Amino acid sequence: MKRFLGIFLLLLTLNACDDGDFDIESFNFSDINSNQCNSGVSGFFIYKINAVEVLLIQIPESSFMNQVTEIGTPRTVAITGNNKVIYRIYDGTVTTGDICNSIPPASPIVVEEWNALSGTIEIVTTVNKTIDETLNSSVITGYTHNVILRNVNFLKGSGKEQLFQTLTYGNYVTSVTQPANFEGFTIKKCGNDYGFIYKISGKQSLTFTVDETLFQPVVTPDNSPRTTLMSDDNRLELNFYDDNVNDDYVCSSVPLAYPVLQQKWLSINGEDGVSGIIEVRTFEEYQVPTDNQSPLVGYRQKVTLKKVTMTRNNVSFKLGDVYEFGEFVIPL
Repeated sequence: MKRFLGIFLLLLTLNACDDGDFDIESFNFSDINSNQCNSGVSGFFIYKINAVEVLLIQIPESSFMNQVTEIGTPRTVAITGNNKVIYRIYDGTVTTGDICNSIPPASPIVVEEWNALSGTIEIVTTVNKTIDETLNSSVITGYTHNVILRNVNFLKGSGKEQLFQTLTYGNYVTSVTQPANFEGFTIKKCGNDYGFIYKISGKQSLTFTVDETLFQPVVTPDNSPRTTLMSDDNRLELNFYDDNVNDDYVCSSVPLAYPVLQQKWLSINGEDGVSGIIEVRTFEEYQVPTDNQSPLVGYRQKVTLKKVTMTRNNVSFKLGDVYEFGEFVIPL
């Protein structure tokens, strides 16, 4: 009942103005969740709903790129042309379906609309992570884009203008594709090159350029693996593509145009005894794995990565204290 009374009083106030004009000192949308319409297609915009009020920002979706902005250097978009900021008041409570519906609903009805004539949209982007303290690993879950409107001049429904030096829109959160769980996937190689091994999962690949001398036909003693560090020569890459990737693509000596590489995450160089450690343990492989009396057919190489961190565009995540890259057999 209180909400309907509030709406009635608001509309009564609007109608009571002799020239149909009214002033607002500030908008109160900062603590409200943001939504979007038309992601991935034309006409993308974000918006917030506060009961009967809506604040809408229509700018290119690429303005909310999943890339952290430098401190003190926000991403900026000028309000002009197709870059729009719109403030609306309806005659009833608004829902997300009312905003994104291609055919405007009969109710609620817009009773007041302001369109921004000029100004600047500032976007500060930060990364969101989930941390597993037990495994000492982390996962990037998305990015938060904090939006502030600067020097925005609105054309009101009455034909008059109103300037806001600072309007806080608040946060818009974008999601990310999570790294595939490559555990259990077969380690592959290109031809006889054991210095480049990889795994594939759908639109992702995990490739490892590594010193192949780590893979010897000699059993390693207990608790004494062969070791080296992540470096420019020993590099792990996590790649995201726009379509499924295959062996021919990964092993091609000439870069292929399709699928398109969208993200490349690289391992950070290691520090002796501290981080970025590569361990290889070698075991004899028999024709019957559980019977060491059967013929020896090769040597199994078990690759373990310790305290490896992946990075891209000044953002990083940890694979954990122990990450089992996997095993493969070098035949006799």
